[in-house]
Amino acid sequence: MDVKSILNTKIWLLILAVMHMLMGVGASYAQLGSDYLALIGFFAAVGVYLFYAGLMTEGQEQHRLAVVLCGPVFVWFVISAAMSLDMAGQPAAPFPESILPMILWGMPALCGVMNWNSELAEESTETTESA
Repeated sequence: MDVKSILNTKIWLLILAVMHMLMGVGASYAQLGSDYLALIGFFAAVGVYLFYAGLMTEGQEQHRLAVVLCGPVFVWFVISAAMSLDMAGQPAAPFPESILPMILWGMPALCGVMNWNSELAEESTETTESA
């Protein structure tokens, strides 16, 4: 297994989307009930955005969208854990429980940053090979 297979933006976006729909929507509804439907609906909307980014985009567009969608949420988890912030009366990112969400949100962002200029790199490689 090489680094390129681990840093696959599409795979990480789809893993995150599935986990977000299961844990963000399903577990939140089971735990909070219908009192927080607006929050749960927002979690579902984010899951749809993640599925869109993972399934309907490719290449440089997908990498950049992963950074834009996932990077700020990763930073939010880090800040929430550091400041012990609350959301809906619950700790937003209690440490060490927040390690898994940090990894799930951080990996697509990292993959996107690592491949930010992927099409430019492919074009320069093709130009060098043809010359």
